[in-house]
Amino acid sequence: MKAVFEKISNPQASTVTAFSYKEDHFSAPWHYHPECELTCILESEGIRYIGNHISEYQPMDLVLLGENLPHRWKNSDDSTSKASALVIQWSHDIVPEVVDLQGIQMMMANAKKGIFFGKVVAQEILPLMQKMLKPEGNKYIQLLKLLQRLSLVSNYQHLSGDDFSPDLSWETGHRLDIIQHYIEAHYTEKITLSDVAELVSLTESSFSRFFSRVMKKPFFSFINEYRVNRASKLLIETNASVAEIGFSCGYESLPYFYKQFKKIKGYSPLVFRKVYHRESDERGKMYDRFVHQEDS
Repeated sequence: MKAVFEKISNPQASTVTAFSYKEDHFSAPWHYHPECELTCILESEGIRYIGNHISEYQPMDLVLLGENLPHRWKNSDDSTSKASALVIQWSHDIVPEVVDLQGIQMMMANAKKGIFFGKVVAQEILPLMQKMLKPEGNKYIQLLKLLQRLSLVSNYQHLSGDDFSPDLSWETGHRLDIIQHYIEAHYTEKITLSDVAELVSLTESSFSRFFSRVMKKPFFSFINEYRVNRASKLLIETNASVAEIGFSCGYESLPYFYKQFKKIKGYSPLVFRKVYHRESDERGKMYDRFVHQEDS
């Protein structure tokens, strides 16, 4: 996708900005900015793109982004909930290089690829993020306390691959924009290399080299990640059989769908469905507690 430069506007000229986002959907395109960002999704679900990483998101999705990392949250087309999130953004160079803050500096170095924190961490961090929305208090000090707490977490997930380095040139962004929109529109169908290569005026071999160089993964690996994440949503939200879901997401072979799903998610489709439903009640309780705190 075309990564759009986003200039963060802060009328108070502060190095830290905190705000609450609530609209019908997330409207920002795939974009980047020199500021670091911590985003916690409160409502809505869909697909998030962080560098060369694709995965589904749901409420209590907490992600830390380093500077100039392209990203985008895209609501599911059939989502009925509002898009709601808490967002904190800050200049990447505001953390002083002192021994006591080395943990934060190491974490922010990792955040250049994107970091996902689990729901237990999100539950603990939400009140700290909520506090930063209030006009009183020193946001810089509050941010350092928040980052210090996050730096103590040892089991977070890296998102983009270690070898990923964003190519922010216009030509690359324009090509990726065309490719991404084509996949979103045609993932239920058979997608051929020749069709996509023609869209961006490249030969098949040139296109394969281009995509692997920029995204650090083969084109069909990217398609499989997208399809598996769409299948995950259907496993969560419907009672359709695994076979129906696999075929509806563009897979022509059920064994191949099982293989790709387990490779990407770590579970078979059936186990994934069971694990999600076992944890969904807990996520709902977390969000209810946050809403109660916000209203009080």
